[in-house]
Amino acid sequence: MGPATSLRGHLVRGGLGSLAFKLGSTALSFILALLLARTLGPEGYGVYAFVLAVVSLLAIPTQLGLPELVVRETSKAQATGHWGLMRGLWRWSTLAVWLFSSFVLCIALFSLRAFADQLTALTHATLVAAMWLVPLIALGNLRGAALQGLRHVVLSQLPEHIFRPGLLIFLWLAVLVVLPAQTLSAATAMGIHALAAAIAFVLGAWLLWRALPVELASRPAPVYAARAWLLSALPLGLAAGVQVINAQSGVLLLGLFRTDEAVGTYKVALAVATLIPFGLMAVNVVVMPYFARLYAQDDRVRLQRLVTVSARVVLGLALPVTFVFVFYGEWFLSTAFGQDYAAGHTALAILALGQLVNAGMGSVGVLLNMTGHERDTLRGVAIAAVTDLVLGLVLIPPFGLVGAALATATTLVIWNLLLRQAVWRRLRIETMAFGSRRTYS
Repeated sequence: MGPATSLRGHLVRGGLGSLAFKLGSTALSFILALLLARTLGPEGYGVYAFVLAVVSLLAIPTQLGLPELVVRETSKAQATGHWGLMRGLWRWSTLAVWLFSSFVLCIALFSLRAFADQLTALTHATLVAAMWLVPLIALGNLRGAALQGLRHVVLSQLPEHIFRPGLLIFLWLAVLVVLPAQTLSAATAMGIHALAAAIAFVLGAWLLWRALPVELASRPAPVYAARAWLLSALPLGLAAGVQVINAQSGVLLLGLFRTDEAVGTYKVALAVATLIPFGLMAVNVVVMPYFARLYAQDDRVRLQRLVTVSARVVLGLALPVTFVFVFYGEWFLSTAFGQDYAAGHTALAILALGQLVNAGMGSVGVLLNMTGHERDTLRGVAIAAVTDLVLGLVLIPPFGLVGAALATATTLVIWNLLLRQAVWRRLRIETMAFGSRRTYS
């Protein structure tokens, strides 16, 4: 079996597995949003969404780009047989995440105590319950990155994308059986979320232990390249952090300028719109290590083919979902979530179009990161983040949900255009499914 056949077989198996699990993950996320939105109502779900956005921001400095670094360097170390370097990378990154998480958690808990009087009782209680998610999510993402770098694509997705939402749904339904729905709050939901994350982390650690290569299980002497890793992780972390800020800024700004009900309605529209690029997320999980491998082998022909095929798969999956949300969004929201959320249909249509552009541009950020051009990713998403913040501050106070959606959709278009141009400048690779400029064929 030749290398091309082997690569194709790995990609087909990994792609089908990743797509199946992404479909399962997307379904679980949708069911979870549906369950919490209907149970808590727009106001309670708004508090939950706002606090979860805060947690997402706090998780940025705890990870510092290490998951992306671990995927890339693990894949390279496995390809070259540098098992000691892989072991050193895992030990160093785990220690770093523990230290960063402890530091952030201490500051967050101290700040909560200092500013408790300025928060509502519900928001304060929800924030306290959410703090324990910070280290759990960071460490869970690190374990998943190690599995992904070893090309265990399906296993890497199980803990965070299947186990955690699945456990949260199960535990929430169990609580609903025992307690009346009207007695439950956003704080209750967040506490159950933390418990589900803890169980998922333990299961993820067990999966990684089971998947260790024989060469690594023999415990080779760890080799460290801390300086090089840190220099690569910083721009990766900043880029990932800016993307989180872009994703959560609308929720945060709505929480500051509008009511909790508006936050809850927008969060539902945002969650529904993210169904559109699920194909992009599924494909990215598969192709990340292969991008790094093919670039390291200087095989630009197969790299271009892989980028093109993956982009066509992503676009084919995104188009029909976008059509439904643009033309039947109001019906979908009122039917699935209730009439209280139907007001978000215009925001949903705008977000859907922005996500279609995001999917149609292909794996721009992943391709840059896996080929060592993470600084270009950082530059592009930083420009987009500033644009997003400015547009949010200008549009959200007068236009509310629609303003938040316009800011987010515009940001998606800008950063994808910037990163697509960076990919072409650095690699001479066309990322779009049917792009006109093509060097390798």
